[in-house]
Amino acid sequence: MASKEMQDVIDSISDFPLDVEGQRKHYERVWKQVPVDPDIKAGSIDVGGIGAGDSEWVWTEGARDDKVFFYYHGGGYVCGEPWMWRQFNGRLSRASGMRCLAFGYRLAPEHPFPTAIEDCVEAYLWLLKSGTSPKRIVLVGDSAGGALVLSVMMALRDRGEPLPAAGVPMSPWTDLELKGETMTPSTGDPLTTEESARSMAERFLGGKDPRHPWASALYGDLKSLPPLHIEAGERDVLYSDSTRLVQILRDSGNEVNFFSVPGAIHSFPALAGPTPEAATAIERMAAFMRRQTSD
Repeated sequence: MASKEMQDVIDSISDFPLDVEGQRKHYERVWKQVPVDPDIKAGSIDVGGIGAGDSEWVWTEGARDDKVFFYYHGGGYVCGEPWMWRQFNGRLSRASGMRCLAFGYRLAPEHPFPTAIEDCVEAYLWLLKSGTSPKRIVLVGDSAGGALVLSVMMALRDRGEPLPAAGVPMSPWTDLELKGETMTPSTGDPLTTEESARSMAERFLGGKDPRHPWASALYGDLKSLPPLHIEAGERDVLYSDSTRLVQILRDSGNEVNFFSVPGAIHSFPALAGPTPEAATAIERMAAFMRRQTSD
C-alpha cells in the first residue's frame, strides 16, 4: 500500500511526451519545481573534458572529500541533466557523509549507444587518476543510470581496471527488449509506459542489438561484481527488470541487497522525494554505502 504522500506524487504526474524535444522540456519543467534544501551545495566540475560538460559536485556539511559517490542520472539515455537530481544527491550526501559527483554523460539520439557507457567509464578512471581510491567510490544511479552502474562495472572488470567499492542501482533498466512480465498497464505506473520506454530504447540503441550486455545487463556476464544494493518499487512497469536481475546476480555468486517496496513508483528514492518510502530508502542506501567504504 502506498503512503498518502506517494499517492499524492502519483496523482501529480502528467502524461509524458514521446518526442525528444517534448521529453526534454517536460523534464526541465518538472525538475525546476523541485526545491533544494538550503544546506545542499553544488559546484560545476569539468571531469577532464569527458561527457556532456554539465557535471557537478554536490555535498552537504560534514561530507568527506575522500569518499565519493558517482551519480548517473536517469531519463532513458535521452533526457536529464545532473542539476535535476541535486536535491536527491544532497539528501544522499547528508545521509552517507560522502560527496557526490553527478556526472553528465552525452545523450541519445545525438550520441547513441555505447557513448553513455564509454563516457561513464572514462569519468570513473579520471576520478581514480585524480587521487580518489576505488575503495572509497560507490556508483549510484536510477533507471538508465542504474543500468549504467552495472554496465560500467562489467566494462571495468573486463578491462582489468580497479572496481569501485559498491553499487546502488535504483529501478535499473536492464532489458531494452522490454520483455519483463510487469511491462503492462496493469501496474498503474504513471511514470513509464511501454510506448515511452520503447521510443527511448530505439533512440539510444540506434539500430544496435538490445541484447548487448552493455545495453541490457540481463544478458551480460554478471560474475565477480562489487556488492550491490538495489531498490525497486512494485508499481513500476520495469519492476521485473530488477527481480530478474537480482536472481541472476545471486545465481552468479554476487552479494546483493534487494528492497522491493509496495506501492512505490519507478526510481522512487530519487523521483518521489517527499515521501516516507523515499526517506527510508535513502537511509538504507546510505547505511550500505557507509559500510562498503568504511576505514
